[in-house]
Amino acid sequence: MEKKYLLGNEAIAQGLFEGGVEASFAYPGTPSSEITEYLLSIAKDEIYIEWSINEKVAFENAYGVSLTGKRSCVIMKHVGLNVASDSLLTSAYTGIVGGFIIVVADDPFAHSSQNEQDSRRYAQFSKIVCFEPSTIQEAKDIAIFSFEFSEKFKIPVMIRSVTRLSHGKSDVLIGKRKVKNILPNFVKNPQQFVMVPANARIAHEKLNEKLKLIKKEVEKLEINKIDKGEGNLGFVSSGLTYLYLKEYLSLKNKFYSVFKVSSYPIPEKKLGNFIKKLKKVFVFEEGDPVVEEFLYFCAKKYNPEIKILGKISGDVKKEGELSVEEIEKAIEKKKKKMHHNIYLPQRNPLLCSGCSHLGSFYILKKVFGKNAIFPADIGCYTLGVRLGTIDTCLCMGAGISVGSGISKFEKNYIISIIGDSTFFHAGIPGLINSVYNNSNQFIAILDNRTTAMTGHQPHPGTGRTAKGEKTIEIDLKKLVESCGVKNVIEVDPYKIKDTIEEIKKIKDEVGVKVIIFKRECIHITKKEKEFYYYVDKSICKKCKLCLDIGCPSINLINGEIEIGILCSGCGMCKEICPFGAIKNEKI
Repeated sequence: MEKKYLLGNEAIAQGLFEGGVEASFAYPGTPSSEITEYLLSIAKDEIYIEWSINEKVAFENAYGVSLTGKRSCVIMKHVGLNVASDSLLTSAYTGIVGGFIIVVADDPFAHSSQNEQDSRRYAQFSKIVCFEPSTIQEAKDIAIFSFEFSEKFKIPVMIRSVTRLSHGKSDVLIGKRKVKNILPNFVKNPQQFVMVPANARIAHEKLNEKLKLIKKEVEKLEINKIDKGEGNLGFVSSGLTYLYLKEYLSLKNKFYSVFKVSSYPIPEKKLGNFIKKLKKVFVFEEGDPVVEEFLYFCAKKYNPEIKILGKISGDVKKEGELSVEEIEKAIEKKKKKMHHNIYLPQRNPLLCSGCSHLGSFYILKKVFGKNAIFPADIGCYTLGVRLGTIDTCLCMGAGISVGSGISKFEKNYIISIIGDSTFFHAGIPGLINSVYNNSNQFIAILDNRTTAMTGHQPHPGTGRTAKGEKTIEIDLKKLVESCGVKNVIEVDPYKIKDTIEEIKKIKDEVGVKVIIFKRECIHITKKEKEFYYYVDKSICKKCKLCLDIGCPSINLINGEIEIGILCSGCGMCKEICPFGAIKNEKI
């Protein structure tokens, strides 16, 4: 059998492909984006693949495909599941037809997210099944198996990954694609699929009955396994923490019994029998104490005297990621982690040299002053917090609505900041609400023509689909105007002086005003660097105004302003130098 060296996300994509998925829908979000990107690279001509406008829309598209009898999946990061949750909870009531997989990548330690929420809670809440792989090979295998399980019980199945699994790499055995060759056939059944109250009450009863059968089935699953060991101390782990625990035990040459949880619902009888003869058990899991809580329930029934050590007891840290070092710290009660002689320099996240957002932020500060309030959203532009132009970041689309709320009582200028992809995702309802309710605020849409933060995926404003096919390009300015905004201007953030003058014209207009800062992301532009920029030190007065733009290519070194080799040649610094000390030469 062929082997490939794959990312965890690529392995999941390979499993979806081999499992016979025929339609995949997603909204880009780290750490999940590579799943769709890999599907596009291996199956663009065999599968319908879509970057949807948001996770709710993606979920409902995939659900619709399932109702035709075809296998489908929806892919997102953990906070995306919040957006799709309304659809998720009711889909468990209606059930599905073709296998329907929900792939969710959680982000313990919040490497690229607003929070560390645990998607297993949604599986509990919605009463669906969740599988959690421990290895990259298992991630691929579970993706295949999940389609079968979903169709057997006519229920959506969630696959939960975490950042270290999604972005880790390993050899993976590659198999052949198996597709169910059935014609699409939507069968009308309003009693099942139309959730009016009378039907919903019956559906809830049926879902509870289905769960009883599922709980019996998970007792048989081999992915929930026991590694037998010695003594009356045992360990329960789930997902990636199983590998951390096994590595720790191997390093310490210990042979304790370990129970690996890979399914939710958790197999009660299997776990109960595991703890029967133990005096003490440690629980290790990423995220919330989901397994640990269930273990307390099991212990009351199977071994009331057992001592349970985990996040609830305070023996395992509640926040961030686990690791081999953290497991050692918990078991051996060490106050300090193991240290390895590896020095990794601290790298602060920065906007790129030549990023148009740098110009946008500089302009906004110049026009509105230091007392202006900047509610914002999640994206590359959230790094504007380092430049004093991001004051709030709650979730996608919230910057507009939060700004609207603040504007009801605050007399300072309110400038809500949102990206183009985020605007399409969740900003439009907030804009309409602000216009309808007569808010007095500015909305700055930073249109860099892509979904930059997650890998430059297309969106409705780019005029191309996930497969690179040409499609309608939604005009942001016309869209905003159609929402009732009278004062809309479209500007180029590279042209700083002109843009400042344009914004000043509408600065004191009443109501909702929208500024569209339109400039293609520096990493997708096809233009070659035309000019070399440098500081003429005979003219430079060292006023340091050029440093205000926050470009990482402009630095103060030994008291002198220097433009480094990372310079992209955007020319924004030349625009703001009051003495003409920044010059350029044709390359």
